[in-house]
Amino acid sequence: MTRLLGSETVLKIRDIVKDNVARFSFYRAVEVDGTKYKFPVSLEDLGTATLLAEHKAITLMRYIRKALEDKTFVKA
Repeated sequence: MTRLLGSETVLKIRDIVKDNVARFSFYRAVEVDGTKYKFPVSLEDLGTATLLAEHKAITLMRYIRKALEDKTFVKA
């Protein structure tokens, strides 16, 4: 799946999640491979799960994919 961000960058979900770490710096923002992006993560979906400061990006793939589809995956 490839998505266009703005008019300059094409991202593939596998490039976003492969060997990358997502760092939560504040609610709804992460850093991927040195570039900061933000996307929504449903707190209702998380239930009682714990959000750590860092996660492997692949563990957030369902939220990244949805954000790419909804065009809510944007540079922070």
